[in-house]
Amino acid sequence: MTETLRALRIDLDGKVTDLDLGATLHQQKKILGRAVRDSLEVVTRIRQPDGTTVVALAGEHRQGKHPNFYASLAVDDLGGGLGHSLQGPVVFAQVTDDGELTALLDAPASAIKALCPAHPDGISVFIHLP
Repeated sequence: MTETLRALRIDLDGKVTDLDLGATLHQQKKILGRAVRDSLEVVTRIRQPDGTTVVALAGEHRQGKHPNFYASLAVDDLGGGLGHSLQGPVVFAQVTDDGELTALLDAPASAIKALCPAHPDGISVFIHLP
């Protein structure tokens, strides 16, 4: 039996969705593309203290979309720092040194879920008053 490949998607409102990526590369591309509603692009690779690598995947055409503050916090918390162009839905997955997807480990998955609200109530709006 093949291993279930798990990834997490963070929506703009902080909702976290578990994704089963499937067993084949074709299934993985299809599921990830649907999750970000666009062609995929690796925004950042985050090397973990245990030597594994977590990647943040976003849509290739994300410019002009709303920023994903929860995903940015997750990147920073996992050790990737701030300043990445995280807009629209973002998927976090684990990869091997060869770039192949593996199951997202419990430690980064728990860290990501802890940063996001359990019951999101909509997208935060910031108003700048002069």
